[in-house]
Amino acid sequence: MTPQPPRRLPQPSLAPRRITGQPGCARLVIDDRIPFEHQPVQAALQSLERFSALMAAQGWPAHVSRLAYDRVYAGERFGFARRVGRGELPGLAEQLIQCWRASRSEAEER
Repeated sequence: MTPQPPRRLPQPSLAPRRITGQPGCARLVIDDRIPFEHQPVQAALQSLERFSALMAAQGWPAHVSRLAYDRVYAGERFGFARRVGRGELPGLAEQLIQCWRASRSEAEER
């Protein structure tokens, strides 16, 4: 049996990019509503950045842009930090879980 190559860590997001095009050209907008799974978690950016820094200090990756826009990733990271984090991290993770749940329930009510 051949050994498996080591798994690579996920690469950080490069964030949204500005669309370039001809000045004054028309653009077609099909739907301006953002589907639930693509809506950002309703948490302050400073809280997400602090969470990411605390996770990194304890040796675990947490990418701010993925925390904001990838609900599955955010839920996994927040739950993990609440269970195994040390110091300030579990408390902050609990606060962010509350934000994550609140934004989920708002979307389900629509």
